[in-house]
Amino acid sequence: MPERRFIALLLVLGCVLGVAPIAKPAPPKEAQPIFTVEEVEVGMKGYGMTVFHGTEIEPFAVEVVTINANETPNRAVIWARCTDERMINTGPVQGMSGSPVYLWAEGEEQVLGKGGKLIGAFAFGYANTNECVIGIQPIEYMRKVGERATMEDRPSLSMRAAPGAGLALMSRLHETSKGLDVPELTRARLGVVRGMYESITPKQLRQDGKQALLSPPSRDAKADTLRMMVPMAVGSKGIADALAPTLTPLGIQPFAAGASAMGGKPPKGFDVEDVELEPGSALVVPFAWGDADLSGAGTVTDVLPDGTVLGFGHAMDGIGATAMPMATGYVHFIVSLNTISYKRTGALELKGALVQDEQAAVAGTRDKPFTTAPVKVHINIEGQPKYKYNYEVLNHPAMGPQIAAAVVAQSATAVQDAPTRNTVRYTAKAKFSSGHEIEMQSAAVGAGGMAAAMEVAQLVGMLTQNPFQEVSLESLVTTVDIDYGFDAYELMSAQLNKTTAAPGETVTVTVELLDTYKKIVKESFEITVPKDALDGDVQVLISDAAQYTQMLLATKPYLNQIDSVDDFAKGLKEVLKPKPTTLYALMQTKRIGLALDGQGLDDLPASKAVVLGNNNPKSLIYQQMDVTEQDMGRIVNGGAQLQLKIKRDRGTR
Repeated sequence: MPERRFIALLLVLGCVLGVAPIAKPAPPKEAQPIFTVEEVEVGMKGYGMTVFHGTEIEPFAVEVVTINANETPNRAVIWARCTDERMINTGPVQGMSGSPVYLWAEGEEQVLGKGGKLIGAFAFGYANTNECVIGIQPIEYMRKVGERATMEDRPSLSMRAAPGAGLALMSRLHETSKGLDVPELTRARLGVVRGMYESITPKQLRQDGKQALLSPPSRDAKADTLRMMVPMAVGSKGIADALAPTLTPLGIQPFAAGASAMGGKPPKGFDVEDVELEPGSALVVPFAWGDADLSGAGTVTDVLPDGTVLGFGHAMDGIGATAMPMATGYVHFIVSLNTISYKRTGALELKGALVQDEQAAVAGTRDKPFTTAPVKVHINIEGQPKYKYNYEVLNHPAMGPQIAAAVVAQSATAVQDAPTRNTVRYTAKAKFSSGHEIEMQSAAVGAGGMAAAMEVAQLVGMLTQNPFQEVSLESLVTTVDIDYGFDAYELMSAQLNKTTAAPGETVTVTVELLDTYKKIVKESFEITVPKDALDGDVQVLISDAAQYTQMLLATKPYLNQIDSVDDFAKGLKEVLKPKPTTLYALMQTKRIGLALDGQGLDDLPASKAVVLGNNNPKSLIYQQMDVTEQDMGRIVNGGAQLQLKIKRDRGTR
């Protein structure tokens, strides 16, 4: 990104968070004195530093109980018991990750919050326990991360997705959708996109993805050691449950915290310019900002003489080079839970960017760029004013789709939840750095805004997770319309006006539809038997959009011929074509179909299809499915199977 674009982003962040762009206080003249892990002994006492409320950094007492050497190769973890009453009540707290821990030397005056040497950061803990025991990441490991963050030849973040990332994301979205109140069309689209990614993902990566799906990260581990996660407060349990399967592998734990959860600004009159990133202060990663704040939070462990900030004591997603906003924060309060507690923290002032993300720490500097995309969300709920929300959403190769989906879901429920009986219609238009523009539209009954959010995650992820080239989101506009009542039909029956037809002949389909008032409505439309159809019995499938979408890879196998991001874009447009208000009549007449370069050629004579296919290595010959579409005016659900005999007239050659 050009430098002036980065400066503009800083100005946007500064305006949104109510402060000026990056402030640069003088870094410490000397590094904090430390004890290495070899110098730490069982029984040593000291204290940690963190923010329990607001921005005041307070101490809490600790005592070393053991040192586990080589828990991972050449790595150790220091375990300490917390005797502070607040910590005993809450147990380990998500958001305290990175809280620096100091130990006193033998004979040193033991005054809580004073003296001692830094040994590392609170990074691990146990859930569902009767006491507070924390795991401490040794500081020498963390400082190595800081060194790599400032190397002149260090790599920068690539927006190109990792191999297998697309399949992993689509698999998790598809599995997650099964437990959510989203329409069958949404699930069908996710299933087809997952199939497209599976077709181009190496076998081993497909197996790894399935294994990860069978063993997803647990939010409520039973007395197992937990790496502290970065808590992210969202507006409802539904949003948290929808985001958790795709964000917890990235080190982010969504929590349901009420409809105003995304608003993280401090109380009125608070001077944000007085807050700096220093050991024990909140370290916030803004994922989205604008009309509301969506962010994750941890704690600063150390600030080095060159200004490098170290925090968390563990990875977020551990990808090495990264680029995410780094800001000061305000702790509103600690949510104490029986499982694992967390801090409610909001962003204050931008201070730079996290540029290195490793197993031992994250490291940030004052002048590294990151990129964002503007997201506009229009929410129209019957009986409410029309709301327009504007956000800047972080571009990140692993979490960008989920963050975009989160702001859509949060916006849709910001004022009220969808009525129990509702009809939701939604559209989304995304522009990408590759030059592609993809538009999605759909509708459902009883689904609310979550359906739109799931499809936005798919829409953004489809291209940004491709394995061929680096692609990022440039802009997204989403509109969600929610009305009271069910505006839909249920297909009750279907029949043909004849059971035998000749090639080229027209057949009438009559369907009986049941509306929400239990009234039967009859509709008719015509289908035409292809002129080159072969004699024989064929099935005529009458299907809704979801059923038709599920059959896309079978009816259009060329969608799996993917060699570039252009192919992905073409495929996504095909997946998004079926409309929920349309009935589809599918007839497989054994006609030969041909696809060249991933594009189906309709109505091509069989002889010509064979010749062209044999002379083009990128061609695909397949049995063509003839499809007739009929709009019903309302959302329609259901399907039927009919039989038709194709028989040529005696005088037809």
